Amino acid sequence: MKSKKATNIIKWIAWIYGGLVLLIPLIALYRTINGGDNFITDWRKIVLYTGLIIGLSMAYKLELIGGFIHPLLFPPGILYIVYWFLKRNN
Repeated sequence: MKSKKATNIIKWIAWIYGGLVLLIPLIALYRTINGGDNFITDWRKIVLYTGLIIGLSMAYKLELIGGFIHPLLFPPGILYIVYWFLKRNN
């Protein structure tokens, strides 16, 4: 019972934290499209933001794949992988 509760807590932390992190590239994309400050000119930033958007969006449904696509295994990606592992073992 405790492991199921811990699994749900990790899931909710990952969802909330991932959602907050996902807002950053979405706001940057919105500003760039609407003619604001275009700071997404370097190819590394484009790859990083694309990985953030795709990885975190996929992690809501497919935790393991989204966690590995998330660039550099930032904390939300690690939390999604831990959640998938705990869910699989229960």
